[in-house]
Amino acid sequence: MKKKEIVIGVSVLISASLPISVYAASNESMSSRGFIIDETNEFEDIVKQILDVKSKHPEWSEQQISDFMDQIHAIKKDGVIDIWNALTSSEKKLVIRYPFDALKVNKAKEIATKQTERKFGKNGLGDRSDAFRHGIWNAEMTVLIGSEKAELFATAHEDKDTTGNESDGYTKDEHKKMDLHNNEIGRKLGADNLSAPEEKMAEIIYDEIMREDSLFVWLHE
Repeated sequence: MKKKEIVIGVSVLISASLPISVYAASNESMSSRGFIIDETNEFEDIVKQILDVKSKHPEWSEQQISDFMDQIHAIKKDGVIDIWNALTSSEKKLVIRYPFDALKVNKAKEIATKQTERKFGKNGLGDRSDAFRHGIWNAEMTVLIGSEKAELFATAHEDKDTTGNESDGYTKDEHKKMDLHNNEIGRKLGADNLSAPEEKMAEIIYDEIMREDSLFVWLHE
């Protein structure tokens, strides 16, 4: 077992009238690394709603848009409500501010979940697979949107209440510090391997995870 000591740790619903590709047509960030939007992705529905609100109410602040999204999702009973409400307040602000980058963040998350399942057969909590998932997520975000924005989104994801314990018995504070540390290592590896395709990046992160003196940390096996 490897456990490094780190300091442990309304209006009617607006529906987007245009396909998201129209909104993104002039946005250069959509073209990097051949990113293709899944038209069935529920996260894309969130972005469509935000873009539509921005288009109809350009005078609204980020907080007004966030409040509006909270309001319309409070009365919805479909799958989209879970996605929006699962975001931290800090994540919501970033999705509103950088909607196209948020799509890439979500794409990186999907890659991370898939590759973790492939390498470990599970997506665990507090273990080596958890460290891998955070590492490759941040590495892929760095490739897709750059290290600076990747740090913004990754840190925002950890902006949550740390009172109490997680289901593995370790404190939420321990988990947060573990995740923030592994996020940083993932971004560094991503920055050092910007041209690596997905499978190669997964191997790079996995090899580092499996080293005896790995830069990554985890709480238990």
